[in-house]
Amino acid sequence: MKKFIIWSAAGLVALLVLIQCKPNNEKPETIKKVENANSHQVTVKEVLNANAYTYLLVTEGAKEFWIAVPKTDVKVGKTYTYEGGMEMKKFESKDLKRIFDSVFFVEGITDPNAPVATEAPIDPKTIISSTQLSKGITLDKGGISIFDLYSTKDKLAGKTVILTGKVVKFLPEIMNKNWIHLQDGTSLNGFNDITITTLAKVKVDEIVTIKGTVALNKDLGAGYKYDILIEDAVLVK
Repeated sequence: MKKFIIWSAAGLVALLVLIQCKPNNEKPETIKKVENANSHQVTVKEVLNANAYTYLLVTEGAKEFWIAVPKTDVKVGKTYTYEGGMEMKKFESKDLKRIFDSVFFVEGITDPNAPVATEAPIDPKTIISSTQLSKGITLDKGGISIFDLYSTKDKLAGKTVILTGKVVKFLPEIMNKNWIHLQDGTSLNGFNDITITTLAKVKVDEIVTIKGTVALNKDLGAGYKYDILIEDAVLVK
């Protein structure tokens, strides 16, 4: 059985669309780690849609607070679950023309009551790696594929790499960075997606070439953990 995960149509991730909601002077007053990054079950009291995010006033037990998820369809009165989250204080939404005293940014929410589908379990032995790039993607000079990245990651730790691929998710302005999920058609044991942090802005379905530093076993707190992450990437012209 598989739960339906609600993600932004702009698709962290990711969390896409050009950002309109930014903190004052591009810097929130404080960002603090959520001490309990386990699963939360909340009920939605109010929904505010901006360009890139959906802001939700939720309750969890006796607590009432705001969370923000990549823009998606959420119903008032329904119960959802989410994991982790990063708190940003005095966060200003340019779209909504308001400042939130506190808002927790999360990568996505789950509807535990969504219809479920039955599917056969995946046999790990059937997962096949691929070294074939998707049509329309050509590696830049000195570039490597996602297959190469995963297969040689231990040797690449701390080094700069060049990747070319399609943007499948764009999450703007989380922890003062933009987050890109990139795919190029190649994979290793089912891993076909790489997360990238950057200050550059891109669009979903755009093919881009980036250059960044490989970081392994990255724990950013609040449930944001990555076996491999490309940091401080720039677009290669």
